[in-house]
Amino acid sequence: MYSKLLIAVDLSHLESAKFVVDTALQITARNPNAIYRVVTIIEPIDDSFISAFLPKNFDKSVIEEANKTLHEFTKSHFPEGAKVQHIVAHGTIYEEVNRIAEEKEVDLIVMLASSKPNAKGLSSNTVKVARNSKKPILVLR
Repeated sequence: MYSKLLIAVDLSHLESAKFVVDTALQITARNPNAIYRVVTIIEPIDDSFISAFLPKNFDKSVIEEANKTLHEFTKSHFPEGAKVQHIVAHGTIYEEVNRIAEEKEVDLIVMLASSKPNAKGLSSNTVKVARNSKKPILVLR
């Protein structure tokens, strides 16, 4: 039975994120001790031309806003009393998912095949998570 789940969500696609959370809740329906680690990842802006026009602490403000949005999202989609840890990471998506999964010793990673609605196949990040992870992964379509 899975009790420690890492749930990867994209806050720019809240309907898809809700689907991932609902699936995780179904998996753990009979486990009152389940721990949900909900992660969203902010990718760095590497283009030096674009970053030259952004404020100095732009990444920090984006992370703070993502954290606020993640808390609001989980509050409305998890039952009262659920053990939810909020994680906003900054970096490459697949590297951060795998790093956090190892660091938090999760039993299962739950993520979408692709965050883009109506996408066919797996996103490159999903493929890289599956290829490089030592943890079981549930990929949802």
